[in-house]
Amino acid sequence: MNIIGFLMGLAGLSLILLVSWMMVLSLKQKRLEAERQARDSFDRRAREQAIAEDRKERQRKAEEGHIPTILYLAKEAEKRDLREALFWYEKAASLENITGMYGVVRICQRSRKDTVLEEKAKFWQMYIRGMEGDLHSLCETAKAYFAGLGISVDIDKGVRILEKVALSNFIPAQLILGDWYVSRENPVPKPEDACFWYAKAARLDSSEGMMKLGLSYLKGNGVGQDHRKGCYWLECAGEKGNAEAMYHAGKAWMDHGAYGNSVAYIWLFLSAHCGYEPAKGMRDDVGSRLGVDSIVLLQSFAKPLLKKIQAGTIGKHLIIRAFNKLYKRNVPIPRREYPEDDFSPADDSDVLVAEMEELLPGTDLETPSDPAQGDSEQDAGKQKKAKLDFTDKHMH
Repeated sequence: MNIIGFLMGLAGLSLILLVSWMMVLSLKQKRLEAERQARDSFDRRAREQAIAEDRKERQRKAEEGHIPTILYLAKEAEKRDLREALFWYEKAASLENITGMYGVVRICQRSRKDTVLEEKAKFWQMYIRGMEGDLHSLCETAKAYFAGLGISVDIDKGVRILEKVALSNFIPAQLILGDWYVSRENPVPKPEDACFWYAKAARLDSSEGMMKLGLSYLKGNGVGQDHRKGCYWLECAGEKGNAEAMYHAGKAWMDHGAYGNSVAYIWLFLSAHCGYEPAKGMRDDVGSRLGVDSIVLLQSFAKPLLKKIQAGTIGKHLIIRAFNKLYKRNVPIPRREYPEDDFSPADDSDVLVAEMEELLPGTDLETPSDPAQGDSEQDAGKQKKAKLDFTDKHMH
């Protein structure tokens, strides 16, 4: 019995020890699991903090304009949130990144029947064409910034785009800039800057630039008012066939000086026959002041002149020089800017003077303005035909 009791007690003790060991083991496992969970939780929080810090850093860099980061955020957002993706692509596009522009177009095209997004897509497609070398598209992009078409109004950005293109001697950009600086839509007009760009276009042989610069001189808008310089630029444009410039040149000479109406009639006649409707009424008004005989003679000269202009065979300053001689005008020709205009007394403008003389056979022409010169020619037996003073007094 004692042995059995001893064995039973030993078995009970063993059971107790086993249970105790299992309990200890269970507690240890729980402790280890708790420690593991704590470590996992710590690591997870650390990773989340790192991710948050990384996201925060990316946001900071993106907001500061770091384009690779902006594009990364846009691409990530495109998988889950198109609005966020559009935000970042527009951010890159606004920094003139062409990948960002393509991204905006792609996102906008995925949203059907949204007028705002359609206009936005059209704007960025136009900007893309400009970035790829289409200067006309860049000009249209700048105008869209002025008007807020498909993009928020950003006048400074529009001006920067135009200036960059204009400085590459692209005449349409120069003219748009000039027009903008005198536009009523411009909150801060600068007429002097308008004249700067008109002058650049004029010196690149733009007839529109010449006309607008001439009108600026006539009105004293951005430059000192100067009738002679204004007429010079208008007549330069008229020589190139600009019908509107011819009209303004004619208008400028109306009732100006002793022979202004004769000059005015010729320019208005040319303008009307080049298709500028407002010139017709003004031409007839000036004609009523000159009389029928004067009109017939002026038209006889203007018609062949019109053919030469339309054929493009009028040399630079040819008409201006001829009118200066015929009408004793002093419209200045800037030789420094146009060194090729250094001409001898017997230049092509004398041909036009001769043509006018032929139109008036038998007319009592004036002698040279310098009497001494006329006397010396007579004394030498080389009297020449006096040059025509083609003024109103010979037209009546």
